[in-house]
Amino acid sequence: MLCGDELCFIAELVHFERPPEKIEINAEGAVAICVRKEAVAHWRELLQALYYAYSWRGPARNPNISALLFLAKTSQIKDALRISAAGASEAICAALGPAEALKKAEMPRGEPHLPEGRWDPWAITKFAIDLLQ
Repeated sequence: MLCGDELCFIAELVHFERPPEKIEINAEGAVAICVRKEAVAHWRELLQALYYAYSWRGPARNPNISALLFLAKTSQIKDALRISAAGASEAICAALGPAEALKKAEMPRGEPHLPEGRWDPWAITKFAIDLLQ
């Protein structure tokens, strides 16, 4: 768990014996998502998507869906759901919020995982600005 002054971040690689049809997440007070492993190039990209969803509380009513929208860089929920871990044998499940909220979060768990591939640190910010215009 990585923590700053008020918020903490976790990212875990989860292996499913049978790919789930639906991912159940209950993370009151936090934002949490499980996405296909290939949907995340770098952990900071994931953190950025979660932070925008946590602090902005949009564009969707559900902050978890908002995080998927930011990560997928799309305004269409059905397009963002394509990166969801539903149906995948491996996923990266991550959450952002106060430490107590993360400890209570109910979501698939695995091993700590911080991918460090190439990413554009401005891509999600550009997408968020486009949403505002």
